[in-house]
Amino acid sequence: MAQLPSVFVTDDHEASSGFDPIPAGVYLAEIIKTQMKDTKDGTGKYLMVQFKIIEGDYAKRFVFTNLNLVNKSSDAVKIANSELKSICNAVGYEGELEDSEDLHNIPLGIKVVIREATSKWPASNEVKRYYREDDMPESDSGSPFA
Repeated sequence: MAQLPSVFVTDDHEASSGFDPIPAGVYLAEIIKTQMKDTKDGTGKYLMVQFKIIEGDYAKRFVFTNLNLVNKSSDAVKIANSELKSICNAVGYEGELEDSEDLHNIPLGIKVVIREATSKWPASNEVKRYYREDDMPESDSGSPFA
């Protein structure tokens, strides 16, 4: 049992809408959390990046991406490094990056798509492209990670 700090009145609050994916589109966001984690098989590491949408109908919603910075697949590492470079470009970071926290709380544009549900996973969002805030298009049909 946990004693609440005050009486909770259910009529005073709206129920959560759940974690359905946000619609595909381009959103203004910022990185609010990053964390290095071990891969499931324990042979690699990835950078978990959490974005928060900061304006529009989906403000305060979160989108995530994982960058396989240490992996037995050199292709996975190459893709992750390319994506990290695109994030750095979008937030205006140049030079050597030692701490991912240096990328936090800087507005950037993200192109979000919906990854279809599978037998193992529900539908979810995926970040496909990054933009400087001043270069965000209304919509995007270009190639990822430009």
